[in-house]
Amino acid sequence: MPIVDRLEYPKKYKMSSAILLLAVLLAVGALLYQKYSNKARAKQIVIHSIGFDEYDKNYIRVGYEIENMGKKDQEVALLIRVYDREGGEIASIFFKTNIKAHTREFQSKVIDELNRPLKEGEKPYRATIELRQREFMHY
Repeated sequence: MPIVDRLEYPKKYKMSSAILLLAVLLAVGALLYQKYSNKARAKQIVIHSIGFDEYDKNYIRVGYEIENMGKKDQEVALLIRVYDREGGEIASIFFKTNIKAHTREFQSKVIDELNRPLKEGEKPYRATIELRQREFMHY
């Protein structure tokens, strides 16, 4: 029986330092690009006039005006939080909405999953809307 010398499988090659350096520079460049494009995009979206359209024991309708000052239609991710008079969070919702270029429009969102039901005679006290953008390692 003949003796056959086999090469080790898979053959392991070290990555050259130039390719490794290039990969690290590309990764850092991509992170910087994402950071600055998020800042530029945040300057184009403006949210005005937040208020409560209607509310009941089991739901709250939040109305707001949103303006896109950019040249392109955008899909934005928003986080609405509703608070009571003591500062406790009653409800929150994360959703995406579309807004056309160079427009200012009124939108409303119904929050029907509350952290706790509104008490008899209680009103929602304050609402905040936060523009959420994709970041490294989380939304």
